[in-house]
Amino acid sequence: MMGTRFVLDYSKAKELLPKRPINANKGTFGRVLIIAGSARMIGCCDLAVKGALRCGAGLVTLAFPDCIYVPLASRLTENTFLPLPSKNGKLSAECLPLIFKEIKKCDAVVFGCGVGRSDDISEIVTELVLKCDKPLIIDADGLNALAENVGVLKYAKTKILLTPHPGEMSRLIRKNVDFVEKNREKVIIAFSKQYNVNVLLKGHNTLICKRDATLLCENKTGNTGLSKGGSGDLLSGMIAGLTPALNGNLYQAACLGAYIHGLTAELVSSKLSEFSTLPSDCADNIGYIIKAITESE
Repeated sequence: MMGTRFVLDYSKAKELLPKRPINANKGTFGRVLIIAGSARMIGCCDLAVKGALRCGAGLVTLAFPDCIYVPLASRLTENTFLPLPSKNGKLSAECLPLIFKEIKKCDAVVFGCGVGRSDDISEIVTELVLKCDKPLIIDADGLNALAENVGVLKYAKTKILLTPHPGEMSRLIRKNVDFVEKNREKVIIAFSKQYNVNVLLKGHNTLICKRDATLLCENKTGNTGLSKGGSGDLLSGMIAGLTPALNGNLYQAACLGAYIHGLTAELVSSKLSEFSTLPSDCADNIGYIIKAITESE
């Protein structure tokens, strides 16, 4: 049976938002590792990194195919870089030892934004599920690769959050998108129970289900301004940025991240319209929303 269902608001968001002690340093708020990008998809790296940093992560490392080092280095300044072996513009499975060496230093991991599709990507996501021991967020092409071997989730050794849109969810459960959209709540509750993972199902009124299906959050913030490529990459980074300061609680980070993400779109579209809102605009406005939440009565 499903447990508590709730909708996040300003007061609940303020309670969840991590406190920042005055004697803190960059290590206090955790290290995030973002594994992302390919030759055709570079901007996703930019958005995910900025999402993590704007949501408070102390240190962010971007791991990416070495073939896109130059354009990334010209776009990003506040993170560290981990170029990885690539093949045909995508990550090569040869990168796995370097990834796991880096994971030892981190508090949260994101995989999948813009990585593309290949046998190597499928191997990487399987190895992450089986061997990663830090909170793991899987998004985008990571989910598409996971759909080929979804049963591996039952053998995970860490807490996992999946962040599918309806199309990705349909591939994970091998049902059509129409079925997912008509049964959104039932689909993610059943999936969370079966595989013991947190699930954030994107869309109008995004739903976030805790991995034991005892909590279901309905997020009512946001608008069609988020219906653009890159919005999901920003959200994944935001959730990762919040996770270390929330003691690794992926469910709370997902609820809070989705709430703030939607509010940034509302703020931006009030000035630019929903037609013209860009994910990069939202990234630049995260701080205004967090400030408003922290200062609310």
